[in-house]
This record gives sequence, C-alpha cells and structure tokens, in this order.
Amino acid sequence: MPGIAAGLILLVALGPAAAAAQHRGAPFSDPPSRGGGARWELGALFAVMSPRGHFGSLINEGFGAGFSASLGFADTPAFRVRFDAGYVNYGSETLGVPVFAVTERIISDIVTRNNIGYLGLGPEIRLPYGPVQPYVNGFVGLGYFFTVSSVERWELFESFDSGTTVNFEDIRPAYGLGGGLAIPLNRSGNPVMLRLEVQYRRHGRTEYLVPGSLVEDGLGSTSFTPIASDADFMLFQVGVTLGL
Repeated sequence: MPGIAAGLILLVALGPAAAAAQHRGAPFSDPPSRGGGARWELGALFAVMSPRGHFGSLINEGFGAGFSASLGFADTPAFRVRFDAGYVNYGSETLGVPVFAVTERIISDIVTRNNIGYLGLGPEIRLPYGPVQPYVNGFVGLGYFFTVSSVERWELFESFDSGTTVNFEDIRPAYGLGGGLAIPLNRSGNPVMLRLEVQYRRHGRTEYLVPGSLVEDGLGSTSFTPIASDADFMLFQVGVTLGL
C-alpha cells in the first residue's frame, strides 16, 4: 500500500508538466469541444480481484465486472467526480441432493457462491491530453459481502429467484486509492477510451464466508461460523468508456 500511494502522489505532482508537453505535440492533443458545462463518461470494466492480508490467505483470486460513471467540467478538464459499482465472485461449491427423499435417481444441484458487491464515490484527476492519459482517484463507499445458495437444474421451479437463499451477508464502509491509464481510441465528439486501472480497497474488520464454510450435518441442517478479519483487496480492471 505505501508503494502504491507514493506512485499516485508522484503522478499527481508531475501531472501539469506532462500535460503541457503532451498538449504541444502529441496526437489526440486537442480534446473534442462540446461548448461548455459538464459532460459524462460511462464505462464497463472486467475486474480481477486479488485479496490481501488474512483475507488473501483464505481465498484465491476473484472475477467480476464493474460500471463507472464520471462527471467532468469544462473549466477544470483535469478534474472529475467518479462513481463506481461492481461485483466479484471469489469462490463457489456445488452440492448434489436428491429432489425426492424416496429416491436418488433425480438429483438437483445446489450451488453456493461467495460474492462481493462494491460502491465507490470520489475525485479523479487525469491528464486530459495526449495518446496516453494517466489518472489517479480516491474514493469512499461500501462493500457488500454475501454468500447465496441457488437451486439449479430443477424445472419444478418457475424462476431462478424462487430457489435462491442468502446464507450470510455483511455490509462495511470502504475507502481506497486507484490509478490507471486512459487511451483514446477515436477523436469524435463522443470519445471512446480504453481503460487500464488498479484500485486498492480497504474494508476494515468484516465478517464473511469462504468455500467450505457451510457444513451439512447429514440430517437436513446446515451450520456455519463466519470468519472475521480485515477484507482488503486490489482490483485490476480493463474496460472501455464512452463520452456523452
């Protein structure tokens, strides 16, 4: 974490000089003009979660997707307000159970998934010119840790939701830092950008389940003991944003 913070601070400190240099001679140096006021950038990202600390000793990497929306202003082109929302899954297990007690010829799958939903809101500073535009951001938000079990491959259920149970959930405040590169892919009035970024998210002491936490007693009952620890992780994301 200290190394990441130092790198982000250095990037902010060198930002104005680099922006001026890119504006003088680099491709994509003139951003599309839309008059005045504010404009939005909306994006979708693929996410890989890398758990840290005690959290990382219990689980492997997770995978998911995210959405971002940032609001920029004409008079301060390097500053934006950014909102993030996303979801990652960090493990699952499947249990085959008989649909009817009198026979095991018809088996249904109960799939248990361990997930994290996340939200973040905060400032972003980006060099607004050039073929590669580095940026840094900070945020506060929420982390939603939840484990759900779903009945699958059983056509007697009319919908997926009717066979889903939330086994455990915990919501914690979150904060962190991030940074990355925005690479313009066109020069139109609605710019498209490739995003490569990393975020470090901290949640403090959190309760959660991992694969294997749910234990069957063989008589139809299930028990579990939540794990309590810091639940910090890094998000490596790649995606595309569209300016509106």
